Amino acid sequence: MKIKRLLLILYYFIFWLVFFEISRLFFILYNFSELGDDCVTELFASFYYGFPLDLSITSYIVFPSILIFIISAFIRNEKFLRYTLSIYTGIVIFIISLIIIGDAETYSHWAFRLDKTPLQFISTPETIIGNVSTIRLILLFLVYFIFVGISGFLYYKMVFNKMKKIYLEKFYSLFYILLFGILFISIRGGVGTVSINVGTAYYSQNSFCNNSAINVVWNFFSSLLNEDINYDDFKYFDDNKVNMLFQELHQSEDTTINVLGDKTPENVIFIVLESFTADAVGCLGGENLTPNIDKWSKQGILFNNFYANTDRSDKALVAIFSSMPVLLNNSLMKHPEKSKKLPSIINKLVEKGYSSSYYYGGDVNFANMNSYMHNINFQKIYSQNNLKLNCIADSKWGYHDECMLDLLYQDFEKSQGKNIFALFTLSSHEPYEVPSINKFLPTDEMNKARNSYIYTDSCLNVFLEKIQKSSKWKNTLIILVSDHGTRFPGNKEVWEKSKYKALMLWLGGALKSNPFIYNNLADDLDISKTLLSQMNLEINTDDFIFSENLFEKKNTSTFYSFASGFGFLKNNDWIIYDINSNSVIQKNGDDENMENYSKAYMQKLSEYYKSLE
Repeated sequence: MKIKRLLLILYYFIFWLVFFEISRLFFILYNFSELGDDCVTELFASFYYGFPLDLSITSYIVFPSILIFIISAFIRNEKFLRYTLSIYTGIVIFIISLIIIGDAETYSHWAFRLDKTPLQFISTPETIIGNVSTIRLILLFLVYFIFVGISGFLYYKMVFNKMKKIYLEKFYSLFYILLFGILFISIRGGVGTVSINVGTAYYSQNSFCNNSAINVVWNFFSSLLNEDINYDDFKYFDDNKVNMLFQELHQSEDTTINVLGDKTPENVIFIVLESFTADAVGCLGGENLTPNIDKWSKQGILFNNFYANTDRSDKALVAIFSSMPVLLNNSLMKHPEKSKKLPSIINKLVEKGYSSSYYYGGDVNFANMNSYMHNINFQKIYSQNNLKLNCIADSKWGYHDECMLDLLYQDFEKSQGKNIFALFTLSSHEPYEVPSINKFLPTDEMNKARNSYIYTDSCLNVFLEKIQKSSKWKNTLIILVSDHGTRFPGNKEVWEKSKYKALMLWLGGALKSNPFIYNNLADDLDISKTLLSQMNLEINTDDFIFSENLFEKKNTSTFYSFASGFGFLKNNDWIIYDINSNSVIQKNGDDENMENYSKAYMQKLSEYYKSLE
C-alpha cells in the first residue's frame, strides 16, 4: 500500500511540474512578438534553466498537501483524501493561473516578469484595468478560464483518477519525514550555502530568453516574502572610495550659461507628458508624430540628449520633482513616510512665495500620487476626484488632455502673483483611446499609440498658442518633459538606453537666450538644480545630490534603472548592468572607470534610500 501512496504523491508532483512547463510555453507563445532572432536557438534552453525554479515552487505547493496525506492515514474515510486534495488543488490553480495570465499580458508593456508591483495599486484597481481595452479584458478572462479548465482536466487525468485505487493505510512517520526533507531541499534548490534565487534562471545575453526561464509564480511570491531592498547588495566600495568616485563623477569644467537673464519668472509651468518617447518626436529623430512640438522646439531650448530615469510614471514624477533616482523597482511615491523626507523643487519655490497647483485628469490616488503631491507642497490639487468638467473628452483613465489643458489655461489667466503649475497628461497612456484622431489604421495597439501622440501634440499646441498670446507670456517659463520613454516603436529590451531617451523642451517669454539645442547628456534628475540655479532666488540646492546644473557643466552623466538593473551614461560612454546575473549587459568606452562610477552611483543611491527608512 505504501508504494501506491508514494506513487500518488509522485503523480501529484509531476502534475505541477507539467503545469509549470505548460505555463512557460504559454508565456512564450503569448509574447512571441518579443522573440528576437538571436533568441530562437536559445529559447528551448529556458525550460532547462528554469527547471530549478519550477522544482522549488512545485515543492512549495506540494508541501502542504503532504499534511492532507498524513491526516487521511488516520481518518477512516477514503473520500477525504480525494476531495480535500482536489479542493486544495483547485484553489491553488485559480490563484496562480491569475498570476500567469496577468504576467503574460503585462510583460508586453513592462518587459519584466510579474512581481508584487500590481499589489501597490490595489486601492485603485481601475488604474490597472484602465490599461486594457474592454475587448482585450474580455479575451483575457476567456483565456484565464480556458487555462484553468485545461489545468483541471490535466489534474483529473493525472491525479484524481488514480486516487480511486488508493486505499487507507497506516501512518508511517519515517516515510513522511523523508518526504518533507526532500521537499525542503528542493525548495532551497539544493544543500549549498546559498538558496535558489531568480539569478539561477539567467543563461543568455537575450532578456526575453532569461525572462522565459523565470517561473513567474516563484518570482511573484518571492517578491512578497523578501524585503524590498537588500542594501548589502550595493556595498561595492569602502566609504572613502565611494565618496571619491562620486565626487569625481560630478566634477566638471565651469561653463556657466544664463538663459533667464536677471529677471525671475513669475510663472513656471511644468507639462509632464505621459510616455512621450523620443522615438515619437520628430525633432529628436523619431517618427513625425509631433509636428507642433517640432515647430515649438525652434523657439526654445531643446535638450537633444535627454533621458528619463525610469519607465513608470510613479517613479518618474519623483525623479522630476525631487531629483530622486529610482533604485531598481522601488517606488518612493508609494511610501509616504519616505517621500515626505525628500527635497522638492516645488517646496523650494513655495518657500520663496510661489503658489503651487497640480493637475491630473485621472484618479489622484493612483500609486499614492496624492500623498506625494501633498508632501512636496502642492497647495492645490485638481483631479478626477474633485473636478466635474463639462467635457465629453474622457477615457478610462479620466479627463483627456484637451480638457485639463483648457482648465490649466483658465486658471493661469486668472492667477495673480507668482505661481508654479504642473500638469500631468494621460491621453498617451494605454489603451490609447483618444477622441477625433484616427490617422493611423488599422487601429492595432501600435497605431493607437501613434494616434495618441498626435492627439496630445495637437492639444498642447492649442494651449501653447493661447498662452503665447497672454500678457503673462513674457514672465512665464514652460517646461515640457516626458515622464518616461517606452518600448515604442517595436519591442525594445527593458534595459536598452534608446527606450529611456525622451523629451525636454523649455519655452516661454522668460527665456532671454536665443533658441538653441543642448546636446550634452541630461535627465529628469537635473531639472531641479538647473532651474533653481537660474532663477536668481538664492536657493540652496545642495540637498539635490543626484542633480546636476546643466548650464554649469561641460561634462555630464545620466542614470536610469529598470526592474533588475541600471544604465549609466557619461559623455559618450555607457554601461548597462544586470543585478540578478551580476553581469554587464552592454558597454561602450572605458570599461573599468565606467563600471566603478556606475557602482559608486548605485552605492550612494542605496545609502540614500537606507537613510529614508
